[in-house]
Amino acid sequence: MPEGIAGDYALGIGGRLSTNPLFTSLASLGGVITAKATEFNLALGVSLNGSATDRAHKTTVRGQLNDLLDDGANAVDNIAQGDVETLTASGYHLTHPAGPTPAPVGTVALTGLANVAPTKLGLVLTVTGNVWAVIAERQNTDATWTKVAMFTDLNNTVVTGLVSGSTNTFRVCAMAAANQTSEWSAPMSAICT
Repeated sequence: MPEGIAGDYALGIGGRLSTNPLFTSLASLGGVITAKATEFNLALGVSLNGSATDRAHKTTVRGQLNDLLDDGANAVDNIAQGDVETLTASGYHLTHPAGPTPAPVGTVALTGLANVAPTKLGLVLTVTGNVWAVIAERQNTDATWTKVAMFTDLNNTVVTGLVSGSTNTFRVCAMAAANQTSEWSAPMSAICT
């Protein structure tokens, strides 16, 4: 890959690994890739009109960046298990069509809403099967829905920023590999304290 685009390509990979719920186990690696890509872009800029030492530094950083990207590609390939959508979501240009298909998405039910603090409601969930994250939506006054949270830690399912005294209606769905989503749960309403 040409040096002029390598740093930005790596920044994209690092950002996706750091933030995409499909790759929560790779978030720290994503941060390291982002930092190294930023270092490479700076080293590349200095090397254009710099000394032989500057060019040698750029080459060293590029090698370190390549090693990190290789580690990330291997880890993504292990997570994706051949699922093309998951591979694509990583930002890498990987294919592995002979791999196994991901396990089907599980289910999530919204079984209760609890006031945990002023302007905060906790969602009580019942999760079964293969669930990597839960998406929560709140119903608007015009009966449309707005995404208010994506929970990757199912022990912390609190929606914040609500208005005290308001009635809030929520629904949830499960998310798993390859961006699979379940059906939406039955809606449930509660008044926020």
